[in-house]
Amino acid sequence: MLHQLLTEKWALEPRFHERMAMLALSDKLDFKSFKIDRKQPYFEAGSGNAWYYGELPKMSTKKGMVAVIPLMGTMTRNGDLCSWGTEDVGAWLLEAYADTSVIGVVLEINSGGGSVDGTELLAEIVRQRNKPVVAYVLGVCASAAYWVASQCDEIVMESAASSEVGSIGVLAMHVDSSQAYEKEGHKITIIRADGSEAKALFNSVEKLTDEIILATKAEMKPIRNEFVRQVKAGRPAITDESIFEGGMYNGAVAITNGMADSIGFLGDAVTRVIKLDNQLNAAA
Repeated sequence: MLHQLLTEKWALEPRFHERMAMLALSDKLDFKSFKIDRKQPYFEAGSGNAWYYGELPKMSTKKGMVAVIPLMGTMTRNGDLCSWGTEDVGAWLLEAYADTSVIGVVLEINSGGGSVDGTELLAEIVRQRNKPVVAYVLGVCASAAYWVASQCDEIVMESAASSEVGSIGVLAMHVDSSQAYEKEGHKITIIRADGSEAKALFNSVEKLTDEIILATKAEMKPIRNEFVRQVKAGRPAITDESIFEGGMYNGAVAITNGMADSIGFLGDAVTRVIKLDNQLNAAA
């Protein structure tokens, strides 16, 4: 997991990434305690993966139930760092889509983002919804989390001042640990087999060359381009290109620049689901 934290490509709010990296490097996180032995999810509504779906909160309305699905903490595909995986969240969404007692979903978000792996799939599951899905932002909805939120019908932010969205972009973090190893008396030698000269060049004990940095940027560019493309498709009201440079915006600003739709609490997000469901039924 430490390797994933420090070498994975992340769509993550950078302030959060830095805090997590420093905790890891200072041995403040007990990685041995993290459990990743849950059942592998299945992406079929009604299948075994969504065993936890029945435990999720569902708010009763006159029209039917509104499922409240959490997207909290660091986003990883299979669920690490004390958070459910994006595959879990995707499976719950599919289960809600197939649940005849459910008229729509509130995707409750408080996340600084996470790994790119699995994010695009979750965003696509949201995009292909057959019921209204409204994102409800508690504190922060950044980077990978905003990638997913941008595909919802609407985005409701809890606070005009303290709730934030944005950080549209991709980063990779390199930590040069060579001096720390040397201080402890360790000298590391990497031996690559003939023909494997390009193997694991992005590591924590060898200096990053300009060529490796350029190659890493080239790998991240198509991910960033797809991120921006999907946000623009989901949030066509965004017209200011500087928004895609990675800045963060509070609720009030996000509404004016097209990144969000309204300020409210969970009940307001549920109300929006009901109104969107009424509009779908009226159009049918």
